Amino acid sequence: MGKPIESITIVGGGTSGWLSATFLARAMQTEIASGRMTITLIESPNIPIVGVGEATSPALPQLFQFIGLDEKKFIKNANVAFKLSGYFDGWNVNKDGSPRKWVNPFVGSYNIAGRSPCYYYLKYGRETGEDFSSIVSPCPAMIDQNKGPRIPGGGNYETVLNYAYHMDALIVAKELRDLGVSMGVKHILDDVTKVNLDERGFVSSLDLKENGNHPIELVIDATGFAGVIINKTLKEPFDPFDHYLPNDRAAVMQIPHEDPTKIEPISRATALGNGWIFHVPLFNRIGTGYVYSSQFISDDDAIAALKAHVGERAVGKEPRIIRMRIGKSRRSWVNNCIAIGLSSGFVEPLEATAIHSVDTSLRWLYSHFPDSDFHPALAGAYNRLTDTLYEEIIDFIVLHFHLSNREDTDYWKTAQYERKIPDSLAQNLELWRHKMPRPTDLNSEIFFDMASWHSALMGKGFYDDASPEMPGIGEAEWRQFIVARQNQTQQLAAQLPDHHQLLLNIRGEFPPPVQQSKNMFSGGYNITFGGQ
Repeated sequence: MGKPIESITIVGGGTSGWLSATFLARAMQTEIASGRMTITLIESPNIPIVGVGEATSPALPQLFQFIGLDEKKFIKNANVAFKLSGYFDGWNVNKDGSPRKWVNPFVGSYNIAGRSPCYYYLKYGRETGEDFSSIVSPCPAMIDQNKGPRIPGGGNYETVLNYAYHMDALIVAKELRDLGVSMGVKHILDDVTKVNLDERGFVSSLDLKENGNHPIELVIDATGFAGVIINKTLKEPFDPFDHYLPNDRAAVMQIPHEDPTKIEPISRATALGNGWIFHVPLFNRIGTGYVYSSQFISDDDAIAALKAHVGERAVGKEPRIIRMRIGKSRRSWVNNCIAIGLSSGFVEPLEATAIHSVDTSLRWLYSHFPDSDFHPALAGAYNRLTDTLYEEIIDFIVLHFHLSNREDTDYWKTAQYERKIPDSLAQNLELWRHKMPRPTDLNSEIFFDMASWHSALMGKGFYDDASPEMPGIGEAEWRQFIVARQNQTQQLAAQLPDHHQLLLNIRGEFPPPVQQSKNMFSGGYNITFGGQ
């Protein structure tokens, strides 16, 4: 066994870099306090933060709670709004040609008498015209009423419904920086001019423009799409995903709310002819952009399409183009370097997987933390987990494109008929035509659980023409489930406040009457409003 690692260096700031710094500082606070561990973050003063990733997943509040971020302060400073679901519009069309809409909710019920509610819905529920997510989750009803997820007056991270954040990524990085420095992270603003390797191919030191030579024991590459250490210095191959996914660019801009008092608690993903539009409402503005394929549309035409979609709120705005590196480093842990965030890989913005991947990677790094020997078994296990994560994300994202039935442009025709899909997804889609998805069908549920797969398949009409059945699916159980679900959703709507007023309350700008939280979820009929 080698000696314990005493120094971690993170190269690159932004959300990924500072999440790495604060997570490791919290996890190793005893070692830092005793002087047995030093964490240093080096970021260039000349490279701007990309500033994307304003929509997040429900795992982020748990991570922020772990690192000790003051949520109320963060919500105010980063102009946070809450997110209860992803909302998809126009990815598929109905038989009359109208756009189909569906929701991927963060909370819901996935058990009726021990069976999947999908079987019950297909047999008894869809003739009502109510969509599947509205049956199994309170989120669509809360979205329709612009409800927030918690009771006013509660403490940090106290909630009734699971939620994610919409947040200003630039401010978040600064909030995390301030927290990291307060936890003892050393912050160096400087440019790395050279990465030095030893005879084993390990990173031995960094040459800094102003601060000279900086020795390295373990280094985290958080340099984003540039992959300065993992790809440019260590020459780890980068494997693109363009054979699976078409989009490689985004035209992005910020626009005002139409009505600042009505803030939707959702991220919208609206399909267009050559990609899709994201719509991420923050407290003070909306982040929007066109994620598209340069194979099918030019940058100028993409900007024009984005402006046309946004309408008058785009007047005077000039979107900027972000070129996305879609794919992953073949290995994210090489020798004494671990790539985190965009330097490790990126699938595409759909489903807000980027920051969640950082969170997962940091937890895996901590559980596989090496000593000075850097035993290859640790890196091997970590890299296998990382491969599994990306395979899971790719399968779920590819499903959105492959199962589209739009044929109005070459973009969508290619997505359905010509672009490759992973063997794992192809096998499952064939299987799922004859049965509902079960966890045993999947290699992992690191990010997307059965609720997400069910919502996507049902929302996209996968079972419109043929529905698998299961013995023992009784109508009485279904009706009892519906009554219990409707009663609990109505009680929830009465309990939860307006989203905008809740945000004002948290920000200390408008204190509505504090409602007492009630235990609404005791009893009932096999209904759980829990996590994703």
